[in-house]
Amino acid sequence: MSHPADALTELLPELSGPTATAARHILAFPEDVAVFSMRELARRMKVPPVTLVRLAQRLDFAGYDAFKRRYVEMVRQGGAGGVRGVAHSRNLDAARAVTAAAAQPAGTQGFVADVLAAEQELLRQVFAGLSATALEEAAGLLAEARRVFVIGRRTAFAPAFALAYALLKARPDVLLLQDVAGAPEAALEDAGEGDLLVVVTFAPFSRLALGLAKQAAAGGARILAIAEAPIAPLRKLAGRLVFVAPSRSIAFPESATGALAIANLLVALTVARLGEAATRRIAANERRIVASGEYLLAGPAPG
Repeated sequence: MSHPADALTELLPELSGPTATAARHILAFPEDVAVFSMRELARRMKVPPVTLVRLAQRLDFAGYDAFKRRYVEMVRQGGAGGVRGVAHSRNLDAARAVTAAAAQPAGTQGFVADVLAAEQELLRQVFAGLSATALEEAAGLLAEARRVFVIGRRTAFAPAFALAYALLKARPDVLLLQDVAGAPEAALEDAGEGDLLVVVTFAPFSRLALGLAKQAAAGGARILAIAEAPIAPLRKLAGRLVFVAPSRSIAFPESATGALAIANLLVALTVARLGEAATRRIAANERRIVASGEYLLAGPAPG
């Protein structure tokens, strides 16, 4: 049996209004069909429940129940949102969602509005999931740890780099782990009590990053995670210091907006906690950069 996404993609140009909205959502987030009830899914899509019934019938299913069963079966087989399915189809699902969103009648202006609205929704979800207690504990660790290691691979590299780069301006001994030489674990050989490893990871979650977290924790280091979901391995390693950064948006392959916001927030809290020590270090760092001629608006380059 063919994948419903193929039929949805082919049908989408013929759809309009709530039915098109529902189709675009399913193309972007196929696992939602298996996870949520029809009424809850319709609420999330902001369409009437009957829209889902009509869409299922347009796809030659007897009704919505049959349509849902097809997605449940795909999850069991790892084909749509299951443990294997996320890894196997996420990029394709994201590409379909972007293509579908761009094809709407409102044109480029409507597409831009939808993309930015989706990014704003990610930030709302980040804010809703934050704990002041966890943030304060995380800022304390980032400020006081002997050394701070940071790891983020693929899409998660951007927020990991942003956190490490900014934090190093405010305090010493911050290292972004990279595997240029094929041995990222080497930097953690001596990691232990008093050290902190920050892990940034999105679904389907980096096996290497989690492995490094286990290595660091085994040596006595603390773990702080910025992750798409508080999956069991991270909860076990980081406890309440798992900051959830949803990444499902109208973006390819996923959005790093939420993770970047959390990274920026953690650095800001850390700078505030470090106070005068951070201010002096930042001032010295800026003087060196200006003196190097890096900044166009800081005057002519030396020589």
